[in-house]
Formats: sequence, C-alpha cells, structure tokens
Amino acid sequence: MSKSTIGWVIGIFILFPIFAFLYNKITVSKNDGERYFASYYNKMVSLKLTIPESDSNNKNLIQSDFSSYRKGANPIGFKGTAGDIQYVTFYDQTYKKYFRIVLIDVNYQKYSNIMTDLMKKTINADVNQDDFKNPKYGTIENPILIFNFKGVGGKIEIGSIDKNNNPIIESLELSNEQYKHNLITYLTYVMPKEKFKERFEEGK
Repeated sequence: MSKSTIGWVIGIFILFPIFAFLYNKITVSKNDGERYFASYYNKMVSLKLTIPESDSNNKNLIQSDFSSYRKGANPIGFKGTAGDIQYVTFYDQTYKKYFRIVLIDVNYQKYSNIMTDLMKKTINADVNQDDFKNPKYGTIENPILIFNFKGVGGKIEIGSIDKNNNPIIESLELSNEQYKHNLITYLTYVMPKEKFKERFEEGK
C-alpha cells in the first residue's frame, strides 16, 4: 500500500471522525431529549382550537415561518448537518392565546402551503399542559407549542398527484412517528439549554 493511500485511509477513517466529534462538541447544542421524552409526552393535553384566516390589517393573527437546527457533522457518509423546521403561529379567540404549530423535517412539498391549508379549520391540538397553564406562555413572543394536530369533524386533507400524475388525496395530519420525532428533536436540539435544564434537571 502506497504512502498516499495510507494517508488517505488515516484521514478518512481516523482523523475525520475525530474532527467531527470535536466539531459536534463545540458547535452543536444538544440536550438529553430521549431521556426526558416520556415525562414531557405524558403531560400533553388536547385543546380544541380554531385557526383564523389571514388579515392584512392584523398580520399577527396568523403567520408562517421557517427555521433550522444543527445536528452536527456525521463522520459516516458525509451527511448534512442541519434539519428543517416549519412554523405556523396563530391567535385562538377562545383561549385568547397564541399557539405555534411545529413541524420538523416534514416533506416540504406536501406542507409548503400549510398555513393556507389550515385557515378557518378547527383542530384538536396536542400541547404541554405545564406550558398551557404557565402565564408566561401564550404571547406572540412566547407562543404555546403544538407538536401534533387532528381535524375536528373530519381529516385535514389536500388534493395532490402521485408520481404517475394521477389525482390523490393526502392527509396533513401527522403520523405517530412524526409526532414523536417532533417532540424528541425539539427537546434535543431546539429547546434552549437553560430552559431544558430548568424544566427537567434542576432539583433532580
């Protein structure tokens, strides 16, 4: 084996994994979301909410936004280091609070018009009861997070086409797998470390 080949092998299989590990330690903020998933999930409650229609005179009624989170460098396969988050923030007239739907790593094409698709619909939304009862939550600056939703009186669906250009109906309601992914990913990568420590670790 030539020296150049040996150098290549050392770089790929030894040095790069070490670099990726150190890079993740330094740049990626990561909580132990898996450990506290069950305690957070067990405090989820379902609320009946009505999503408003957009109003040019009050843009705070409903708005959408996009963000990302850092997952870190992967030494195997040189995979990407970030994930995608879609938000829909809206004001519910019944509870007089702001809520925010959180969709993490969903199919962008399917959910690209999620705000419009949800307007004027009533949903059963899963939120954390501690957040709902906390007076610090529910403002436009600190909305109550929604990690799963179902339509009231019928499924929330959109018309689409399959790979053969045949018309199909797709559900926008989240699977149990996606619901769990939303929660664990939020706890692990998105929730600020200070908030995570205060909620789960202090006094334990």
